[in-house]
Amino acid sequence: MAEKLKINDVIDIVPEKMVYGGSSIARIQNQTVFVYGALQKENIQARIYRKRKGVFYAETLNVSNPSKDRIESRCPHFGECGGCTWQHIDYQAQLKYKQHIFTDVLSRIAGINDTKVGKIVPSPLEFGYRNKMEFSFGKNSEGVFIGHHRRGRYDQLLPTAKDCFLVPEKVREIVSNVEEMAQEEEAHDPRTGSGYLRFFNVRWSFHEERAILGITITQDIDLNIFKSWFIDLAEKFPGVIAGGYVTINYAGSSSIGKFHSLFGNTEFIERIGEKSYVVGAMSFFQTNPIGAKNLFDFAREFADLSGNERLWDLYCGAGTIGIYLSDDAAFVLGIENEESAIACAKINAELNNVGEKVIFLYGDVAKVLLEIREKRLYEKPDCIVIDPPRAGLPSKTVRRMMRFKPKRIIYITCNPSTFARDISVFSGYGYSLIKVQPVDMFPQTYHIEAVGLLKRS
Repeated sequence: MAEKLKINDVIDIVPEKMVYGGSSIARIQNQTVFVYGALQKENIQARIYRKRKGVFYAETLNVSNPSKDRIESRCPHFGECGGCTWQHIDYQAQLKYKQHIFTDVLSRIAGINDTKVGKIVPSPLEFGYRNKMEFSFGKNSEGVFIGHHRRGRYDQLLPTAKDCFLVPEKVREIVSNVEEMAQEEEAHDPRTGSGYLRFFNVRWSFHEERAILGITITQDIDLNIFKSWFIDLAEKFPGVIAGGYVTINYAGSSSIGKFHSLFGNTEFIERIGEKSYVVGAMSFFQTNPIGAKNLFDFAREFADLSGNERLWDLYCGAGTIGIYLSDDAAFVLGIENEESAIACAKINAELNNVGEKVIFLYGDVAKVLLEIREKRLYEKPDCIVIDPPRAGLPSKTVRRMMRFKPKRIIYITCNPSTFARDISVFSGYGYSLIKVQPVDMFPQTYHIEAVGLLKRS
């Protein structure tokens, strides 16, 4: 009888298929093993490093018959850095795997036939597509550096930022300069509490080709240090540095804290299609704005608006989708529980000259829906667009949505599992999934976005 698997065992294994989460899945001795770094059907030697809820997790040590889909990663830190999961996979193969994963999840959880799933649309950019990145300051024998966390370790950092190909080249150049400036300062060490440089945030406008830079510190020190950094960077990169700010978070737990604008303007304009949006230093916006146009165009196609319909946009954020579709609707109502996002949404409505027919409300989505129904504040919607968090829709929100009986629901998702779960819930109210379109917004990772159309029977 074979010995039971245990931590640190080295095993020979052939993964069956790629799965959501970035790994492949294999079975050995009637046990399930998720293998990081392995592609399906490869002969893999792997080391087990974790067991959780009866499932084992392993990392690839050697590959004896590499898949034709396997390539050399561009980034020298790939495999150690926690930023990318699939940079070792050819991009066309990434799309193939995402298509299979998405259809498999929908079939297993919701019993949805793959004929309803469109062919995944690739991102216009395979690299350099991110408009926002949060890096961390660290220190090694060579001095202060800017980087990412080591994969699976929140207490270890790697000097990756200068080589991060997920951001535009100009951002990497800026990062390199900031790293040089930081050599006379002290990086924060979360383990000991020493030092004060914690995070470096970059927001990039593809439309304006300008950056907003943010530094998070953990102590009260002279902010003129960082003001001089921003001034120097503006001289080195003429017309590129839109603004700079510092946040103070004494615990060093996040980049959110007391906000100090030190240079220029901490807002700029980004565009998706023909619409313009104000993006602030701390506001949420689509991470891949060039790829977001694909997502929004499918939402427009599925909504099939003629100009006379009432459209509601739930979890509307800064109003991006509602404003994008507003030309085809008679009225748009957006609801969002982040007050700062609603403030941006109202600005964006005015910026795009749609303020007269687009209204945004702040509050918990389920509570606002209840208030609208009880007070009969607005006419019922013909179409509802939902773009919920990764956790999907709370059951209370679904119940209150259903009381308005929209003809169509456009569901935008970043999580195929919760999407499939929610589609099953909607079916109990008489709504059927007509079609769903996957869209790749995050190349070099396993993440999948999609737009689904549901109609009332």
